[in-house]
Amino acid sequence: MKVFVNHNRRVNPSFKFTSRWIINLLFLNLLLLITNCDVNNDNPSCRVMTFNIRYDNPADGINSWENRREFLAASLQSISPDLIGMQEVLSGQLKYLDENLPGFGYIGVGREDGKTGGEYVPVFYNKVRFKLIDYGTFWLSATPGDTGSVGWDAALPRICTWGKFLDETSGQEFYFLNTHFDHMGKTARTESARLIVNFIKNQTGGLPVILTGDFNCSPEEEPYSVLTGPPGDLADACISCNYTKDCNEGTFNGFGSVEDPRRIDVVFTKGGWEVESYEVLKIMDGDMFVSDHWPVEAELKIKN
Repeated sequence: MKVFVNHNRRVNPSFKFTSRWIINLLFLNLLLLITNCDVNNDNPSCRVMTFNIRYDNPADGINSWENRREFLAASLQSISPDLIGMQEVLSGQLKYLDENLPGFGYIGVGREDGKTGGEYVPVFYNKVRFKLIDYGTFWLSATPGDTGSVGWDAALPRICTWGKFLDETSGQEFYFLNTHFDHMGKTARTESARLIVNFIKNQTGGLPVILTGDFNCSPEEEPYSVLTGPPGDLADACISCNYTKDCNEGTFNGFGSVEDPRRIDVVFTKGGWEVESYEVLKIMDGDMFVSDHWPVEAELKIKN
């Protein structure tokens, strides 16, 4: 059931928020969260999203956070993914999303101080379906345990949020990692990829892994090769499911002001995931964009 997003994921621009409408929407989506977990299916699929929501910048005009936050939250409620790796989330945005995504929990800290300072890369998860077992954050630097550390030639501190989850519908444990690579440092992006590969190799105990993020690089660049080649051996969800469109379809829209053909927002998997579908969700309300990046969704299932 979709509340107002059609098959092209373009939201009906005529919808209006009323108290009755919001109550009905919350009720419908609570039902969706429950019914998405088929108790008769011991190996259900899981819908995973990576989404750079764009930090709260009042200079964005019609696309400012204040203008689009209800639209963004309602879009996520309607699409109803099970797991969301978000990027560029400031503390005020995190608070709003936590209050307006019923049925979801989240993990993550601010990159500046390991608390609330600076951008988060939080992981939102369906609390009905998933039990959080463990979680943490490491900094993408030569000293990943040092809060606020800046790595190599990066312009800013960058982090990776990780969580260990139990899928209570299947009994399967897995790790979910979410990150945002630096936009300036070429070396930093490559070394960040190596750091994440080492974490997966040494810390996940061979469990299935999902990695989402804004990697600020295209599949032709070295960080992508580090993640997908040996020893990383992560699989790109777009390629894994033989996506019928071009797997170089751009995911950054720049609020319509920039033509960028690069696919920099990616869902990666490792350890037995089967990718059943993949889609770049081009969501708009009239002239307003859901973000300056399109959310990317993949439907995953553990192979029998």
